[in-house]
Amino acid sequence: MTVEFQLPDVGEGLEEGEIVSWLVAPGDTVSRDQPLVEVQTDKALVELPSPVAGQVVSLAFGAGDIVKVGQVLIVLEDGLAGGTVGEAGDERLAAAEVETGPPRRQPPAPSEAPGSVPYTSGGALPPQTPPLSPSGGSNPAASAGTSGAGRPKASPAVRKLALDRGVDLATVAGTGPGGRILASDVEAAAAPTPPTGVHEGRSTALPNAGSTGAVQPGMAGGLGWMETGRHPLRGIRRVTAEAMGRSWSEIPHLTTMDEVDATGLLAARRRLADAGIDTTIGGLLVAAVARGLRRFPVLNASLELSSGDPGGVIVIHPECNIGLAVATAEGLVVPVIRQADRRTLQGLAAEVRRLTEAARNRRVEVGELKGGTFTISNYGSFGGRFATPLIRPPEVGIMGFGAIRPRPFVVDGEVKARPTLPWSLSADHRLIDGDVATAFAEYVTGLLADPVALLAELLGAGT
Repeated sequence: MTVEFQLPDVGEGLEEGEIVSWLVAPGDTVSRDQPLVEVQTDKALVELPSPVAGQVVSLAFGAGDIVKVGQVLIVLEDGLAGGTVGEAGDERLAAAEVETGPPRRQPPAPSEAPGSVPYTSGGALPPQTPPLSPSGGSNPAASAGTSGAGRPKASPAVRKLALDRGVDLATVAGTGPGGRILASDVEAAAAPTPPTGVHEGRSTALPNAGSTGAVQPGMAGGLGWMETGRHPLRGIRRVTAEAMGRSWSEIPHLTTMDEVDATGLLAARRRLADAGIDTTIGGLLVAAVARGLRRFPVLNASLELSSGDPGGVIVIHPECNIGLAVATAEGLVVPVIRQADRRTLQGLAAEVRRLTEAARNRRVEVGELKGGTFTISNYGSFGGRFATPLIRPPEVGIMGFGAIRPRPFVVDGEVKARPTLPWSLSADHRLIDGDVATAFAEYVTGLLADPVALLAELLGAGT
């Protein structure tokens, strides 16, 4: 009996998803709940498991295709024993798919148009890297020397992570289903890298994937690199483009910026560490912003506008759910710290670390990307000072932080070299006026300049 597996609604109100890569090929034997395909939605990268144990009959779409919810993704033959085929058979079937193409394939994606350059998830592969097949795996002929058992099993995101970390996948033992290599396996095999915490004189905002790894910015395969030619707008970049286009066209942005003396902030972090209290500058930033949202709830809001209501609705949210803009090789991912105003410093630091790492490894749950009420952006991880961050609809505010570095600063009427933290705040001018934006920013940065006041707020002593 054949089973037609349709694209489900893996998120609230999902309408479509993009096929990132197939993890199986026609002829493969699969077990129940074995991952079949990676799909990029407007929220996250998700793996869809097999509903039955059986054999893959056909794939209805190819990598890069946009699929509507309810459309058939894959046809399976039900009733076979679980398990997976051997690596050699996997290579043979992948090669067959390259030659013949999957059945019921939709019109070719832009990446397959004549003269186009294959898309490599945000970075060109160095010459020694085997070319990728349309199904996301290595070309069997090109990867013959990679491993005696055949190509390593890994998703494109994990392959990109291995490239960034300088890890040869052929040397990694996979702990996933059927020996599939996971992001955690790559991290375990990677050489130790400097901690991604805060360093005086460098970036002091939230850590992100761009500041570590073997491949440096501007180098082949690194941040900001793409080969010349035409590339399809796909994956996180497509989702980001749609969201930022909506933000720029719909929201009248009001932006204010300044910098604050970070001497006390850095000293407070050191004193807390000496006292055995585990925290980070990122955790302190989130704590200060959360307190600001409690004091000025109009920034912890969203606007609901519809043609049926000419006036619209202002929604003031009861919880401060702060999104963290984390840079990954494929683009920005914004996981959300829920109830940030109710967490301890240690709790905030732990959540910042956990969500940042999950975002880097593309392992953020769909639910962790929804429900944000305000966003913090780290545009200074490579030394940025000021910016004009764009608001994420339907939120009404976003605050960005630059790199802490020694700069001239007036102290007691004299110009001295002090570590300063630049900041930028963008607000929706339909709801937020300049006086409110300025008052919010002054309150937040006042807490950062005087961490004793911040700690008093966290302990409930502040008003």
